[in-house]
Amino acid sequence: MLPKKEKLTPRFLGKIHHPALGIRIPELVLPGIFTSLKKHETAATMMLSFGRETAPQSVIDAPPGRYEITLGHTGTSIRQYQNDAMKASQQYGVPIEIEADHLIVIGSSASAVKRIAGVHVSEHLSPEQLEKSLAYNFSAVNEAIEHGHVDVFTTDTSDLFWLEADELSADERDRAFSEKFSPEKQSYYLQTFANKKLSFHTDTGKEFFIQLTDADVKRLALKFHDSIDVNQRIYDYIQSQIHNPFGFEISMDETEAKTGVKELYFYLREWTNRGLPVDFVAPNIGFKKRADYDGDLSELGDLAAEHAAVARSFDGALLSIHSGSGTTPYSGKGSGTYETLLKATGNRLKYKISGVYYELFMELLAAFPRETEERNLFEQIFVAVQRYLENEIEIDGLLATDLLKKQLENYHRAVREDPGKAMDPRADFFRFHSYLAMNFRNSEGIRIFRNKLTTLYQFSKAYREKVDAEVEGLTDRLIEGLKFENNLTK
Repeated sequence: MLPKKEKLTPRFLGKIHHPALGIRIPELVLPGIFTSLKKHETAATMMLSFGRETAPQSVIDAPPGRYEITLGHTGTSIRQYQNDAMKASQQYGVPIEIEADHLIVIGSSASAVKRIAGVHVSEHLSPEQLEKSLAYNFSAVNEAIEHGHVDVFTTDTSDLFWLEADELSADERDRAFSEKFSPEKQSYYLQTFANKKLSFHTDTGKEFFIQLTDADVKRLALKFHDSIDVNQRIYDYIQSQIHNPFGFEISMDETEAKTGVKELYFYLREWTNRGLPVDFVAPNIGFKKRADYDGDLSELGDLAAEHAAVARSFDGALLSIHSGSGTTPYSGKGSGTYETLLKATGNRLKYKISGVYYELFMELLAAFPRETEERNLFEQIFVAVQRYLENEIEIDGLLATDLLKKQLENYHRAVREDPGKAMDPRADFFRFHSYLAMNFRNSEGIRIFRNKLTTLYQFSKAYREKVDAEVEGLTDRLIEGLKFENNLTK
């Protein structure tokens, strides 16, 4: 029995404490997600990554091989996920916003997904690559605005950070600063940022100070200037195209190193000095994709608290926590992590998960008895993904990395030692790359496994009931663990 319908229009929820959920295969995830949201009276973000998960309809419909397999790999177009989310919001009577997540400036979508696995390659985009990436992002923004309802945009220009600035000697830094910036710009940076002692108070009751030296300012200006410039180009384009109020989030998290508090302050101060707004910011606080947090919780708490205090000093901006999925669909982000984040931020944050729902689908398929339709589908997906990745290693393809090679070797070793580990849905190579199966297509362009998965959900009552219950349970754990209940009234 579906909840009573209530007509709602997605809208920017504002700077509120809330979850953001990736709906990679809307047909499978929306019933369980919205049942949980309705039960907990929780408003949420529905999203997909524009640089990886979703794409304009023309990309989704293009013949196999025209685009990298990682681009739009869910087979869910921008218009589909927005329209499906809007319909579910109206059907269940749950307020939502719809987000264009990760408008990412990068050389290729393959590079973007490698970063998820933990492979960071320093690439310097040529002017031609930069303009091509921006043109693609602008086309995706156009599709989002024209064919759906988008309320929030998250940008990621971290590939434009000049990381070498951190390694320069004093003389090299001074020379690079004078060569890159005009005398007027040099004076602006130093007069605006240098030698000012700033006080901040965290939600944990701590006072701390930020004071940038001349050396700090030069390093940070060199490191972030290009990223901020391009980020502004994206923001200005969005503003020129959209007519309804929208939220804006800056992602800095997909870097190899944690974001320093001075770095966050500099970036946001320079951003707002240009008259640009920010509602959420996502620094790197030490989280890894698809892994429980295994660091020191007190260190995590201190860093998150300081970042939250800095962000809040810019018109109340809140932290957005990316890489929110853990090692399994049942681990959250590891024991004590949610509680640490809540304390550090005063129960005010945005928290994103996405791939964990798809991992859940794979685990549920794998748990069915052998020879059943469900288990057979899992085995077909597992074998197809394994063969594809092994071929990538053999031909040194776009996804070939030393890490992937090691993951495959570890899997084969584990199976030799224990044949029961064959086709383990938690094998690292599979967890990090199983998404590829949704973009495996036949000669006619049909997404074989995506179609089989959605058809199975439609016609297998046993699988559908498991999916709905488990998706609801996963969403329950997130909402309850991070205290998102009744978040519009807090």
